[in-house]
Amino acid sequence: MSGQALKNPPIVEAFVEIRWELKETTPLGKYDPHYQFLLGVFHNKIKSEYPHHEELPASKIPDDMSGHVVKHRFRTSEDDWPLVQIGPGIMTVNETKKYDTFDSFKPKAISAMNILFDSYPKREELNITTLRLRYINAHEFDFSAQKVQEFISNEMHIKTEIPNFFLVKNKIEELPISYSLKTSLRCNEPPGIVSFYVDTGHKLKKRAILWNHIFESTKEDIPNMPDNFEEWLQAAHDVIHIWFGGVIDGNLIAEFNK
Repeated sequence: MSGQALKNPPIVEAFVEIRWELKETTPLGKYDPHYQFLLGVFHNKIKSEYPHHEELPASKIPDDMSGHVVKHRFRTSEDDWPLVQIGPGIMTVNETKKYDTFDSFKPKAISAMNILFDSYPKREELNITTLRLRYINAHEFDFSAQKVQEFISNEMHIKTEIPNFFLVKNKIEELPISYSLKTSLRCNEPPGIVSFYVDTGHKLKKRAILWNHIFESTKEDIPNMPDNFEEWLQAAHDVIHIWFGGVIDGNLIAEFNK
């Protein structure tokens, strides 16, 4: 996520998600009446950069039952990254193993966003309701040999502990088998909510600590779209970058640069 690429970055996935208002309502739910037309034009415009098209299982679900569910995926080639996904009221731009720096990821997000606006049949009705930038990172961790809360406190600089009264004598084992925490704070520049999640999971089938950095703007926090999207994206990343740098400062950054 930094301006200078780490040699062995912990990133699992980075993605931008854009959601827009679903205007029509049926007994089954809300839907975008322009979605089918949008899909055809969007596909035609994006195929020069993302020629490999995948129809996802969700595409079989009626549109008025699948609002904000991605249905189609466009890749540079089969099983390759990055990719762009679209469905009624939602578009995402996702990157994983090829993520290098934000400077290389940002143009992909901006390009897809511009294609979305250029493809929508009634641009004045494309009311963006959510902008989200998210990074998922992972670090392999042996939960049987080390206390996860101590690793998070000492190596990730986020103070946390399990209270002693949880450790009922002769009944409760000291090493957790899972652990999670969440913090969300209001941000003023750009306006939105920035969140940090830590959870347990897997990386390449090995047990790991997962952590997420998420910046989300909704409702009145949405900037003027599409004109100010690039400014929002850069500012949201700048906040996340500070948090990420603080989390890996010290032993972890040295490890990720081996």
